[in-house]
Amino acid sequence: MTAARLRPPPRWALLIGTAAAICVTVLTLSDATWRTDDWYYDLLLSHSSQQADDDILIVAIDDKSVSTLGRWPWPRRIHADLINALQPAGVRGIALDILFSEPDLTDPDGDSSLAEAIRQHGKVVLPVWAEPSEPNGPPIETLPLPDLVDAARAMGHVGVDVDADGVARHAYLRAGLGEPHWPSLALALYQLDNPARPVPGRRNPGGTVESPYVWNRDYEVRIPYVVDDTGFRQVSFIDVLRGIVPDSLLRGRWLLVGVTAYGTGDTVQSPLQIDNGRIPGIEYQANLLNMLVRDEAILPLRVGPQLAISIALVLLPALLLIRPGLLSRRSWSTVPAVTAIALLVSALLLYYARHWFPPFATLLTLLLGFVVLAVYRLRQSQSLAHSDALTRLANRHLFDLMLKRELNAARRSDRPISLLLIDVDHFKHYNDTYGHQAGDEMLRKVAGAIASQSKRPRDLSARYGGDELAVLLPETPADIALQIAGDIMRNVRDLRIAHSGSSVAPIVTVSIGIACANPSPDDRGLRLIQQADAALYRAKQLGRDRAEYAAPEA
Repeated sequence: MTAARLRPPPRWALLIGTAAAICVTVLTLSDATWRTDDWYYDLLLSHSSQQADDDILIVAIDDKSVSTLGRWPWPRRIHADLINALQPAGVRGIALDILFSEPDLTDPDGDSSLAEAIRQHGKVVLPVWAEPSEPNGPPIETLPLPDLVDAARAMGHVGVDVDADGVARHAYLRAGLGEPHWPSLALALYQLDNPARPVPGRRNPGGTVESPYVWNRDYEVRIPYVVDDTGFRQVSFIDVLRGIVPDSLLRGRWLLVGVTAYGTGDTVQSPLQIDNGRIPGIEYQANLLNMLVRDEAILPLRVGPQLAISIALVLLPALLLIRPGLLSRRSWSTVPAVTAIALLVSALLLYYARHWFPPFATLLTLLLGFVVLAVYRLRQSQSLAHSDALTRLANRHLFDLMLKRELNAARRSDRPISLLLIDVDHFKHYNDTYGHQAGDEMLRKVAGAIASQSKRPRDLSARYGGDELAVLLPETPADIALQIAGDIMRNVRDLRIAHSGSSVAPIVTVSIGIACANPSPDDRGLRLIQQADAALYRAKQLGRDRAEYAAPEA
């Protein structure tokens, strides 16, 4: 069994390639493989070497601070004291991941004290939050108190976008109602020192809906979470407030102030499995800031390049089917090899080009293609095992199997079964005259003329041996078998194959022996074959180029 015999025709390869391109396009556009893609992304991310920048410092409202200063939330005056304490430290900027949307009823002067401290410092960023106005209602933007808004240097949104499995893998660096006018909190802090730096991210990934009731998002990025076990440097809120933290540790750094105390603040599910993957919201903002500071944002590939890579990968095996000599037994490793290439391409793009290519739409398409190829090869192998290599008719082994099966069927249905044994007249003389290669070609043409009369699914044309061919006709009475024999003889004559060595005619002709029977329970087919063989012998004795019928025995 050779590779060429198992090769699909080129048009099949083209059809398979077209189907593969359509399949991977549909899978990509529908995002049907997002679960496995995200699993692979998480795996790659967990093995990256993402480090926390030394210039980022978290001022943590931790358990120690809460136990010292009392139940959270605290009076605004405490936050004002913190900002005043940081005034001489020379920090690059402060982001408060704390909502101040309602007045402090316990200390009315605390709000004005906080506003004054923010104004005096001049580098404080406050958060904007989007929340539903009512259950299942449109979102509204929740801003700090007006005095705090006026005092702040900038404001940024603190929305966290999660995937269907609840994991925050990506973020939008700009968002807002009606249009994405708010930078994220981390971006707003970063832009205090870098106002002219371009914002990374995939532009307008979901489209913009011009409505004041829609939260529009832009500049989509995937977050390269810090993998280092030590994480970001942290100091306690109470230690900064008491002056325990030296100015040298604070100077020139970006400060993120937020809650880390257990059970107090919000948490975010990250792709990493450190501490069950949940991190405080302030650490989520620290990861975003770290991404911006180190210029290591991961950008999702646009649909065009993603489809181009996917289609190129799935078409590679189809191209191997078209190229002669490339498809062999080793081609079984083609699909696994392309699968490995797809995974490698995804990893290399993530680690070195900072682009995310989801590979599993490609892998699923390759798997389907592998199944199609396996089924095709299996069917071809079965066909070759039961076919004659020269004539492409059924071989003697399949003929014997089908004869037994049809005899059993004929006994159950009490319907007749007919057999035609066919011999090419003076075949030896043809070979002696024209050569064996010409004889093989002639036999193939005669086999094709015979096969054209096997019109029903259960009819079987076979090579019985040498130049002798056979046609098995289940549920066929003698008169129909005689008609079919006559049609075969005419088909062969119509080929007009020259045969100067024949004493019958100047062209190739055949002789046919016909037998028909309703088999008995003990009949194993030998009697039917003997009758057809006797009829064939009689046709030759009577001058060839004729069909003779063997009457059934009493």
